[in-house]
Amino acid sequence: MEASCAASPPASPWKRRSGINMINELYQLTDKIYQLTQTFSDKNREKDIQKLEYLLLKRRDLIEKLPPKSRNTESMGKKIVEMNKAIDQKLILIRHQIMADLRLLKAKKKHSNSYVNPYETKTFDGMFYDKKN
Repeated sequence: MEASCAASPPASPWKRRSGINMINELYQLTDKIYQLTQTFSDKNREKDIQKLEYLLLKRRDLIEKLPPKSRNTESMGKKIVEMNKAIDQKLILIRHQIMADLRLLKAKKKHSNSYVNPYETKTFDGMFYDKKN
């Protein structure tokens, strides 16, 4: 009888409380990310991206440490999942904006290079093609 008691210690209320605290912290982090994605602007894009990266990494680490779900944390978990769906959609839009800006920058760079060196022609087979005719 004593061996079975020693093998399984009684459940501590502190562990349950820390799990709830972790869920609350996850909810607060997710809410910060949600608010940041909703107010994301091109003016402060660099700062916003750095904040997003930091918060997402912090949230990932917290998610990895989360205990299994319980009835106490189920409703909070549902709210987090709903916010996460909106965050994912907004992050996809932000990524598309950045990709479009990169394509535009690449096109501008190519265009400006043609003004800097207008006689540079790229030949693929070693022949020169006269563009004037």
